[in-house]
Amino acid sequence: MADVLPTLLEDQTRPVTSFSNLTELSKPFILDSNSRSYKYQYANIYFVRLVELRPIVEERAQERWKNVRGKPPLLPRILNLTRSQLCYIVGTVYLDMPLKPNVLEDMARDHWLAPPAPRAKFYSAQDAVHLEDESGRVRLVGERMKRERDRQGGGLVTGVIMAALGMETSSGDFEVIDLCFAGLPDKLEIEAGPSKTSGKGKEKAKSNQDVDMSTDRDSGEPEDRTWVALLSGLSVGAQEAPADLKCELLVEWLTGESGGIPDQSDGSRIARLIMAGNSLTQPVRGEDDKKIKRFNSSNKPLFPNHPTKTLSTLLEDLLASSLPINIIPGPSDPAGATLPQQALPKVMFGSKDKSAGLETGTNPSWIEIGGKSFLNTGGQTLDDIFKYLPTDSRLAMARRTLEWRHIAPTAPDTLWIYPFPDADPFIIKHRPDFYVIGNQPEFETALVGDPESPTRIVLLPSFAQTGVLALVCLETLECKTINFEVPTWIGDDLVKNENGAEDDDQNMD
Repeated sequence: MADVLPTLLEDQTRPVTSFSNLTELSKPFILDSNSRSYKYQYANIYFVRLVELRPIVEERAQERWKNVRGKPPLLPRILNLTRSQLCYIVGTVYLDMPLKPNVLEDMARDHWLAPPAPRAKFYSAQDAVHLEDESGRVRLVGERMKRERDRQGGGLVTGVIMAALGMETSSGDFEVIDLCFAGLPDKLEIEAGPSKTSGKGKEKAKSNQDVDMSTDRDSGEPEDRTWVALLSGLSVGAQEAPADLKCELLVEWLTGESGGIPDQSDGSRIARLIMAGNSLTQPVRGEDDKKIKRFNSSNKPLFPNHPTKTLSTLLEDLLASSLPINIIPGPSDPAGATLPQQALPKVMFGSKDKSAGLETGTNPSWIEIGGKSFLNTGGQTLDDIFKYLPTDSRLAMARRTLEWRHIAPTAPDTLWIYPFPDADPFIIKHRPDFYVIGNQPEFETALVGDPESPTRIVLLPSFAQTGVLALVCLETLECKTINFEVPTWIGDDLVKNENGAEDDDQNMD
């Protein structure tokens, strides 16, 4: 008996959830173009960070060390340290790292000397950890500091606000016994109505699913669960055939044009798509000159690639299937190099009618979907923290940012940000339900915090390289991935054909 081809489900409905840009939390990331100024000093950011987080750290330190023998006091200023007196101090961490780039040294270097190649990490055995406040700075030493730097998932970076328990040594250093950070903030509570459904949009897929801490469809997954799709690194315009095919498979699955009935059922429960950075590829130096040389004497368009137009068409197809989309910029997107990156203008993606349902946000940004909060970043913050620590566990680093209550502690030391005169918008005042970090080497996820009210951390890899689409459940915080794969030989043949066509054009010229 011949196999019966799968058909489209007749009663596919897509959930319609509540949505909000969480204006109060997102407003600090928005820069007013009329009042934007770069005349301020970055020291203001460190001062504001210490002022806001010091009371929180002091309260947690007092609770942590209240039963320590001798009842060590809190010194209001580091300058008040007394030799051999057990006490604890609060301040900002500063790492003296010989391998860290130094702007003054770069300016003093002779112009004829080539700059050294950028390093993957600044970490070295010669690094020295200091704690400083408005009064002064002291070096932190001791076995506790060595364990902190060497343990898996541990380590400190410049800009972290913390308390240190110990005493001053005869050499003027501070020997540390224990450390205390701000800790996980309270969960952001949001009231939202129940999800609704829309009759538009039918979804199906041809893919492999890897489920993380979630139930598969064979275990009787409830039909009423609502999912949010997460991806980063589409890199539209890279001119790589496999990446383009992955995008086509993605669109077909989300719009219900491929796959079987089980895939349609899965896709129909997706309420929104979040694109966390690097939707466009970064321009390659010299490629534009080649295009000009090649097409200046023919009837072909000067720039046939049009990455923005290609991305607009992709978004238009998804929006036409009643799938709302949130897009934030990343390192390769045309949104500036400093954080917070401002939202991409909607005019880039077509007319107002075609972009209905598209929301553009800053990087970082807060949003609410179906009563759950999302803190989304493009990945630059975690990439910079990675350079400071000996460990390669980026998931542990993301967890530490929540414990430090700061998205980007290394800014402005080695991470470019706007010089805010009287604020530090990167302080995490509320813990989100989902902490999404884009453009990472591989997919990783974990639950952190109170088991009754946890936070789901999701690290998203480049979709163009891995074909990974992540799905998170609003009701249970479960997470699973769908992999879109293209056989290597298909991409190779397409690339060879394209190269052959280019050679023919050049020979004809």
